[in-house]
Amino acid sequence: MFGLLDRLHHTADGLDGLPAWFLRLAAPAFAYPLAYLVNLSINSAIIPEQWKTAIIRPVAKVPHPVEPSDYRPISVVPVLSRMVERLVVQTYIYPAFEDDAMRCNLQDQYAFRPTGSTTAAIIAILQTVSDLLNTNDYVIIIALDFSKAFDTVRHSTLASKLAQLQVPDNIYNWLVEYLMERKHATRFAGQISVAAAINASVVQGSGVGPAEYDVNASDLHPINSENYFFKFADDTYLIVGARMRSTLQEELDGVAHWAANNNLRLNTTKSREMLIPRGGRWRTEVPPPLAMERVGSLRILGVTIASDLSVSAHVDALLNAGARSIYALRLLRAHGLPDHALKIVARATTINRIQYAGPAWWGYANAADKGRIQRFLERMFKSGFLTEQDTDIESQMTAADYNLLRAVVRNERHVLRHLFPSEKPRIYDLRPRAHNFILPLKDDSNFIPRVLFRF
Repeated sequence: MFGLLDRLHHTADGLDGLPAWFLRLAAPAFAYPLAYLVNLSINSAIIPEQWKTAIIRPVAKVPHPVEPSDYRPISVVPVLSRMVERLVVQTYIYPAFEDDAMRCNLQDQYAFRPTGSTTAAIIAILQTVSDLLNTNDYVIIIALDFSKAFDTVRHSTLASKLAQLQVPDNIYNWLVEYLMERKHATRFAGQISVAAAINASVVQGSGVGPAEYDVNASDLHPINSENYFFKFADDTYLIVGARMRSTLQEELDGVAHWAANNNLRLNTTKSREMLIPRGGRWRTEVPPPLAMERVGSLRILGVTIASDLSVSAHVDALLNAGARSIYALRLLRAHGLPDHALKIVARATTINRIQYAGPAWWGYANAADKGRIQRFLERMFKSGFLTEQDTDIESQMTAADYNLLRAVVRNERHVLRHLFPSEKPRIYDLRPRAHNFILPLKDDSNFIPRVLFRF
């Protein structure tokens, strides 16, 4: 308990008014009694009433908000509650996710799981699209949108799905108790509204809510085995090859039926369809559009992919954001921020933004796109915002590829492991290799074949 309290980061406090800095400072005095109370709460499945009320802080989505829809509601639960919830998730729920039955149900879910990430989700999507293009004239990607998915999850339905987890009875009872008699109040302009009772949502801002949404969506699967779902929390992508286009409406009806049974709503007006032809050009008649907007490029978990699988639009967005960062860095320098601090800020913004999901999209960037990024980083170096080492983007991406490959090799339960080819047994004691996977067909674009040939 002392370790948990001592590592608390600065964060907003909840209804109990106990800030993180106070709990961290008083950890030596509070650790023992809090450990006793937490153990008592978990063993008896009783949760303090203060932990069941969340404070909603409206955050403006537009520069000049004028109506409630212009705000994004950010839910804040007490710091102690979040700490205990994360403890329950890491100690009981994540191990339960590795149970064979639950692991199979979560195989298409890449969020809020050990080793899960947006990078892994994008890699899996692009690899599946490439595999389907080998036997189909085109592939359909549909980005499905569920209206307020986290806010409308029915507690009774979620409780029945949580029963599938292989956790001790007291932990299941604790999770159910956490959902019962919940309330929320809104804090705005220094005042707090009257608390209102709720019987839906996975309690955004909580430590257990993300994992609970994984459980809630674990029974959403394609009706036909040749179609694919890829999920990152509520961001859901349906991938169908041309040969299975006749099943597309059946899949969409199945999604709508699942959503209705789970108190969700499939929003077709915000869903998007993108067609990817084999080789980037159409050899057959373009199929008619669905009852949703058809787009030429799709932003998949923060990375823009065009219908020809190019990422030039994504590079454009990176460079535009980088140009704005240069302006901000110049302002910081003008206000006296030292050079070493400027470099830290530049790495935390520009470099991290470029490296985001790099193993997934870097192989699809052409030489011109890579050159544009390289020249931009050299410009930042000449301006004094980066070191010369920071400008070597190719080495940085190679290191990211290698690190992800090593993570997959070391962990047989990595979320990407099922996409890798089988391992080839070694009967001789040869020199150490980065991996023992059987080499697939050579492909310099997709992550898996690219790193298996390179390392």
